[in-house]
Amino acid sequence: MEAVDTISVPDRRITVARLAVTLAAREPARLPYYKGSAIRGGFGLAFRRVACPYPRRECANCLLRQQCVWSYVFATPRPEDSTIMRKYETIPHPFVIEPPDDDKTEYGTGEELGFTLVLVGRAIDAVPYFIYTFEQMAEQGLGAGRARFEVRGIAQDGQVFYDGHAKSILSPVKSVTLTFDGDREAARTARVRFRTPVRMTFEGRMARRPQFHVLFRSLLRRIGLLAYFHDQPMEIDYKGLIRRAETIVTTRASFATMQWRRYSTRQARAIEMQGVMGSATYEGDLEPFIPWLRVGEVLHVGKGTAFGMGKYEMEVK
Repeated sequence: MEAVDTISVPDRRITVARLAVTLAAREPARLPYYKGSAIRGGFGLAFRRVACPYPRRECANCLLRQQCVWSYVFATPRPEDSTIMRKYETIPHPFVIEPPDDDKTEYGTGEELGFTLVLVGRAIDAVPYFIYTFEQMAEQGLGAGRARFEVRGIAQDGQVFYDGHAKSILSPVKSVTLTFDGDREAARTARVRFRTPVRMTFEGRMARRPQFHVLFRSLLRRIGLLAYFHDQPMEIDYKGLIRRAETIVTTRASFATMQWRRYSTRQARAIEMQGVMGSATYEGDLEPFIPWLRVGEVLHVGKGTAFGMGKYEMEVK
């Protein structure tokens, strides 16, 4: 893992905002079993129409690349002055879309489709763009048949934040600061259950039965990069934490591989998606890792998080 140059901060933290979006079908709709791909695909297409001044131009050749909201959110270029990830052109996206946790695929007129949007750091300032994009996404339609929806509302903590009927924002967006240095949870056992497919790689291969250190490496890298590029850098003892993570043992694991296809409008082709679903129980001195794992429950882990992949829940004892 690349070393991360950081600045000293009083504590380690990352800021997020969660928005619960409710759509309603304006006509019968059929969506795929894994709805994260359909929502993210429609969202990306609508966002570019809303925010990109040159939709037919490749981001890499655009003079506005470093200032464009669409580029920042979806292409997410590496800042030119960045001291890390120099081998990569793009960096982790500052958002997560969590699809509904059900197997419903058929929606009748008036039936609701709900999902959650998680924004990280500076992306929270772009909330009006996201709201307008939801409106456009609903109008352009979702799924293979492009069935039209409408935005019923967007809520935070159970309170309506955006009224879809009045097309108005009713209150300022609320953000939450997630910290890593508060009170520790003493724990010897953790059961991690993945609610959406997860794709983590280790030594060039997808982890089909992820050991704890593989899960934690992926999570630590994701949190560190999100903080560095989208919020504020933080000091992390990568080597020390990973060395301790390697002492945690897997006592039980049950995973199955999932495969599906999504259609990329930008690439004009179908793309194969793959991940694993299941759960694992880990045992050992888990106390140092619990704060990171709690944040991971919000930010997800692994690849494809913009599609909702890598969502998990954790029980500790």
